[in-house]
Amino acid sequence: LGSVAWSIGQAVEILITQMRLVNYAEVWGNWVIAQNFIYSFQVLQTLYSNLMPSISEAISHARQALSQYYSAMAYKWGGLVSAFIGAVLLALADRFILGASGPEFMRAAAYAAPLIIWGAIQYPSWVGDNVQLAANHPYLKATLVGGEQAIRIILAYLLAERFQINALIFAYFIGLLTKDIVAYFINHHVCFPQRFYIWQSLVAPLLAGAAHYAVLRCIGGLIWQRDQVTSVLIFFIGILPSYPLFAFLYGWFGGWDQETLVELQRAISLSAFMRPFAWLFWAATALGAHLSPLHGRFPIDVG
Repeated sequence: LGSVAWSIGQAVEILITQMRLVNYAEVWGNWVIAQNFIYSFQVLQTLYSNLMPSISEAISHARQALSQYYSAMAYKWGGLVSAFIGAVLLALADRFILGASGPEFMRAAAYAAPLIIWGAIQYPSWVGDNVQLAANHPYLKATLVGGEQAIRIILAYLLAERFQINALIFAYFIGLLTKDIVAYFINHHVCFPQRFYIWQSLVAPLLAGAAHYAVLRCIGGLIWQRDQVTSVLIFFIGILPSYPLFAFLYGWFGGWDQETLVELQRAISLSAFMRPFAWLFWAATALGAHLSPLHGRFPIDVG
């Protein structure tokens, strides 16, 4: 039902914009190009694929602390991954659009930034969905997704004629942030007590992301020549060679405590052909953590 509500919301959104946007075809074409970047955050859905059954098993065996730990770590990794992807896209997406598609897509380059930020704050919503399903309250997911879509539709309908595409951006943020916050408190009282560790799940990712953005923006400015080749090149640098830098920065800004860092190291042995990349991530973030004056000051202490 939650997926049905989302699909209906998307369909009504298109209907509203067709009726109320001036120069609809051009605006919507640019919007869709910019919107494509937020699908990068879907990688978290793969990460969260085992979250629901894990929490469900813990709850069914009356292991509340373990359930809390799973959700707390889901928030942590959601913030970490979202900050990395968001920093890369914010630093490079506008240049990539202009270089790969041409200057006629300047609107798409401008729309990309708010949509990327919106994509980066989806992870609390996805954690909430999995907690609700795992705790055997699927109606909560359907209700909250439906509520989010209702907020978006109502705001878009009321504001689109006056504020045009900016109304859609505003509706996206209000709908999602409302769901993020409401879902957390409902889950806390209905499913099981939630534990959100602000530093590891929000502050450290934001600080690391901001620093990572600054570095990539500078490097991109030195390399980018407004053509397709350098546009692809800076994007490649942002996605692959730069991730150890983000890992180091996250560790340096106090994103780990000793227990979670050891857990990460143990996880390397579970990886297969991606083990060298997993080891490089751990080595970079462990170096940052051990050099950081903040290391261990904000631990995840469930249980």
